[in-house]
Amino acid sequence: MNTDQHAKPANPVDRRTTGLNSRVILYGVIILLIGGAGYLLYRNWQLTRQVTSERNTLYTTAQNNQLASDRQQLMFGMKTFAWAVGNALGQGKESEINAYFNALVKDRGVKEMLLVDPTGNVKISTNKKNQGISFADRFPASLLQQENVYFTKQEAYQLSAPVMAPGKRLGTLVMIYTPTPVLPDLTTDNQQTVNP
Repeated sequence: MNTDQHAKPANPVDRRTTGLNSRVILYGVIILLIGGAGYLLYRNWQLTRQVTSERNTLYTTAQNNQLASDRQQLMFGMKTFAWAVGNALGQGKESEINAYFNALVKDRGVKEMLLVDPTGNVKISTNKKNQGISFADRFPASLLQQENVYFTKQEAYQLSAPVMAPGKRLGTLVMIYTPTPVLPDLTTDNQQTVNP
């Protein structure tokens, strides 16, 4: 027997269908990649905003805590210092007060110390240009009108304390203090991160 076995050809592949399926799969993958990239970019933007917001909140909290701490410590120090200056004034030791001032100005942050007499003239100052002038010509006169230790939050803190003797006011002690920042300025820090 002679059997002729002819191999039957396999089902012919329809190239149009295969090409169409490949394109659909390719476009589907591309759309998924674009969608994934878009989602990642959106999520990155969202997280960056969240981190910036939390950072600003932390920065503000740190500044407020520093201000409260500085205020408490400086006001206590001014009160005590006013007693020492009042004692030296009562004994007529102005050179001792000048030595106190010069020692204090060497400390970090203390910009200037002044002793203003009851008439409003600067009697002793670490900045000799201010000595002998009317206090109100260069500084806020409201600092001299306070009955207790007074603190103002400016770029440089301004503090004043009355210098008292039993029954009378001998003058006013004034300190100009520049605080040391706890955290770097955010605007400077942002510039550094943008331009590494």
